[in-house]
This record gives sequence, structure tokens and C-alpha cells, in this order.
Amino acid sequence: MKKMMIFAVVFAIVAGLLAYIYMSKLEIKYKSMAEPVKVVVAAKRILQGTAIQSNMIKEKEVPKEYVQPKAFQNIKDLFTSDGAAVCISLNTIEEGEQILSTKISGTNQNAGISSLIPEGKKALPIKFDMATSNVLTPGARVDIFSVLEYSDNNKESQESVFAVAQNVLVLAVDNNYIGIAKKQDKADDAEDSGIVILAVSVEETQKILACSKGSLKYVVRPSGDTEISDIQPLKLSSIVKGTSKALPHQDHTKDKELKDQRKILETINKYAGGGK
Repeated sequence: MKKMMIFAVVFAIVAGLLAYIYMSKLEIKYKSMAEPVKVVVAAKRILQGTAIQSNMIKEKEVPKEYVQPKAFQNIKDLFTSDGAAVCISLNTIEEGEQILSTKISGTNQNAGISSLIPEGKKALPIKFDMATSNVLTPGARVDIFSVLEYSDNNKESQESVFAVAQNVLVLAVDNNYIGIAKKQDKADDAEDSGIVILAVSVEETQKILACSKGSLKYVVRPSGDTEISDIQPLKLSSIVKGTSKALPHQDHTKDKELKDQRKILETINKYAGGGK
């Protein structure tokens, strides 16, 4: 009986010691996580494509556990030694939001487009079947649609509008890059080719290139709109009454009717960005 009591006492002492060690380590861990750490945050809302100035950001202390990965911790890292701006926002950054390296890029156009590509994206040059001059600007976000003609399972000709990609960042339009003042040289304007450079994933690249055989269109998104909608393909025959299939192009006697239907399709395509 005496041995049992001694064993119980020793067990209690060991258990208490282990509990003390565990609680001590836990306390140290939580104290470490609660330790204030300095990070750079937005002092006000910063729109996408904006060159970041010193009055747009500030340093703030937050608990270590709330510091986001790749957050800047020193304002000086966002400027040159003489205080010149060298970074632009690739996304809209809300007031109080931590400045992350994944949401900004350098403004040096001479370094090439590669310095502007967000992490996880590629730069895809593309030419749309609509004007881009004075409409599309670097830093804008667009939804991309394609009008394709194809044969359905019944071997009937169909024409449909497909949502190819949504919320795509425009890195450059011709020789104008995101975050850099637009060129005013008329000689440069004369060389504009309508080429738009997009920041896209590999999957989006495949879809855009596959649909480029048809007619590619874009819809410009409002600033701050990042919603991704489930947009189903829209058949021309479903919106034009009495039409079960697309009219053959070789039927010259009905050219006017076909053109009218295409105008309707383009109008719907123009305003289809919201998925409604």
C-alpha cells in the first residue's frame, strides 16, 4: 500500500512537471504570436494600376500572427533611395490592407513586360476584333467573350457566345504599360497595332487561344469588381425567334437578315459582362 502511495505521488509530481513545461511553452508561443510587428498598409484606397506614392501608405504595428505572407515591413522597400516611386498596384488595395509583394509590381518599362506580370500569371499578347484605342487602358480588368460558329450534334450550323475568361488584368495596350504615363508622341500613336497584353493563367491562355479562331470581344469591368459569374454559352438561335440554326453564309438572299442577327448578338455580347 505504501509503495502504491509513493508511486502515485511520483506520478503526480511528474504529471505536474510535464503540465508546467507544456503550459510554459504554450505561453511562450502565444506571447511570440502576440508580439507586435511592423508592416506597411494602405493609408487610403489605392486603385489598380496606380503608382504608389508615400502619402498612400503607412507603417503599422500588428500582432505577429496577423502578418500576411509576403507583406512589406518597411516603406523604404517601395521607393528608390531618393524617394521616387517604383511600384504600382496590380489590384485595388483597400484602406488598412497590408501591402503584399504579390499585389504590386515595378514601374520600369525599360525592364520589359516581365517585371509587370503578377505571380502565377503569364503575359499573353492578343488582338481583339474591336477597337482598343482610347477605350481600353493598362490596369483595367476585362471579361473576354468569343463568338464561335460550329456544328452541333445534329450537324446543324450554330453560332454562340462563350465567356472565355473573367476578371483579366490588362498589362499593356500597344506601347503603353500599366502604371506608366500614356505616351503622347503622335509618331508612336501611328505605330499602334491594337495589341493588348493580358495577365492570364495557363488555363486561360489555352481557352483564349482556342477561341481566337472565332471573334474575340472584351467587356471592361468597373473598378473593384472581382466577381466571377457562371456564364453559360448563349446560342443565337435561342434569342432569335423562329430560328433553329444559324443561317448559312452562302445564302446571299438572306444576307440582310443574317447581318441583323449578328448586330443583336454583338449588342448582347457588349453588355454580357455581368452574366445576366
